[in-house]
Amino acid sequence: MTLDLPSPQRQDSYLPIPAEYEEALQKAQAQFEEHNDPAKESEWEDAGEREDVKLFKKTNPENAYDVPIVKGVTLVENATPSQVLAVIQQPGMRKKWDPRFDAATQLERYDSQTYLFYTYLKSPSYFVWARDIVGVQRNKVSDSGDRITVIQTSVAADQYVDEAGSYSKSRTRATLEVSAWDLIQQGSDTKLEYVVKIHLNGSLPTSVVSMVATETPMCVGRVRDVYYTNGHLPYDAAQDKGDKSSSNTILVYSEYEDGDGTEATSGEKRWTIWYHATGEDSLKLKFDNQRLYPSLNVAVEGDAASDVTADVDQEAGIVSVKVAEAAKGKGFSLVFTP
Repeated sequence: MTLDLPSPQRQDSYLPIPAEYEEALQKAQAQFEEHNDPAKESEWEDAGEREDVKLFKKTNPENAYDVPIVKGVTLVENATPSQVLAVIQQPGMRKKWDPRFDAATQLERYDSQTYLFYTYLKSPSYFVWARDIVGVQRNKVSDSGDRITVIQTSVAADQYVDEAGSYSKSRTRATLEVSAWDLIQQGSDTKLEYVVKIHLNGSLPTSVVSMVATETPMCVGRVRDVYYTNGHLPYDAAQDKGDKSSSNTILVYSEYEDGDGTEATSGEKRWTIWYHATGEDSLKLKFDNQRLYPSLNVAVEGDAASDVTADVDQEAGIVSVKVAEAAKGKGFSLVFTP
């Protein structure tokens, strides 16, 4: 049995991605493109519309009793793909829009947009075990930044958590064939689409399968509403143009702490990002100066703190970071609080 989750802040460089993980990502990307092929649009069954979310489904060809393949589509007004992505992928924000989500952690990072993760979901009822997933994620940003596709798929990482480790926590390992978020700029808005094919495995009541099939595609609507209400987390400003602002700074991990995501315990809205410096550099982070941080403080912490400066332009919603050559080989973090 293995359940040994490492510190997500431990890396000081990107790891080479295992060949089997790269192959799994390519396979999942191909699945998403097939499901999203306009020539095959008729294969989707129209499941109606709820709360301005268009819903679609397909019967799982491998098992008609399994969770169907589902898709949800909505429009997020006055938002860029990068801003919407900054609501989707951080566990601290996900708690606000995914009622089934429990927790997640990064196991390994391969570049600024690709990493291995472990996540587990809440049990849908007292008589049903929770599900967990070990998977790999890649964010693909277009050259102009007007489209971002997020691909997730299951892989094995038994050195960190094997199925016996899941069992020891009363969790059943689910198999995620493909989870794909597609964020496309449309004028000043972003079209948000979510396609999921998952096998929950184990024995499940029909009512639970039905609930998952109904709730999963509605996540796009909840992401939209969280963006409207809470705003978005900070992100690399250069991503809006399909680029990255840093060249000598390794992104290690980021984390958002905001209570448990409920209205009653909104918490302190603390966002932390960890880096490792490999030389002199500069980067810019864009933050939400209207909703999340109408007033922002940024602290620099870590071994390289004395060699890094962070200047806040509240009106522009930009944090400009300067990394001195003396920071080379050392780590630092930026801590955002109201």
